[in-house]
Amino acid sequence: MTQQTLSAATVQVPSVMRSTALLDPRTKLLALFLINTIAYGTGSLLAQFLAAAAVALLLATLRDRKPLAIYAITYAVSTALYLALPHLITGWLPALLVAVGFWVARFAITIGYFAYFLLSTGPSELTAALATLRVPRLISVPLAVVLRFVPTVIDELRAIVDAMRLRGLASSASALALHPISTTQHVLLPLLASTSRIADELSASALIRGLGRPERPTTVVRLRFGLADAGMLVFLGVLVAVSVMNVGVSWSFR
Repeated sequence: MTQQTLSAATVQVPSVMRSTALLDPRTKLLALFLINTIAYGTGSLLAQFLAAAAVALLLATLRDRKPLAIYAITYAVSTALYLALPHLITGWLPALLVAVGFWVARFAITIGYFAYFLLSTGPSELTAALATLRVPRLISVPLAVVLRFVPTVIDELRAIVDAMRLRGLASSASALALHPISTTQHVLLPLLASTSRIADELSASALIRGLGRPERPTTVVRLRFGLADAGMLVFLGVLVAVSVMNVGVSWSFR
């Protein structure tokens, strides 16, 4: 084998991998705290709209647009319920729908941002971010395990549902909801067995990686703030200012 062949066959592995996400995980953690605080706070309605718009923009950066569509529809419908319905219809049923829409809109912001965080942040990136922030291992290790556990459980659930459809046991989601006993037997029991196996595998993986040792672990992920992080920090500052100053919006219906 010639020297050129050896050079071509040589694979160069970089010693440090750079995060490919739009935002630094540390910026995401700060946004997670502030956006959820504002979503469930009693401050400005404008601040909640800005937080909802920020979540929509972040979800739009993902390759899969399904989370964005689900979030946008859920938030738009629930917001319309609690803002427009009281001006159109009165009674106990509209009042109940207003309360449901009020809380669903806030849960949509939280779940939407968590979906973005989960889909755009790898466990190694989260571990590196928490290590640089000097977060105790008692907190950082469970968070990293959860970030690996949740996507695996979702994939396992999809595989179980696909197997049920191939066997003719579940034609749609409504069929699963209309037959709770059959759903428990064919979905929940296999899912519980799978999650137990997944938990054991993740525990073994954590031990192999040395996560239980007292020394601070090293990482191959390089975290670096960029222009997107600077823009996000400015936006979060504006969001907090609007919420604290209680800048509101007025609505009128004829």
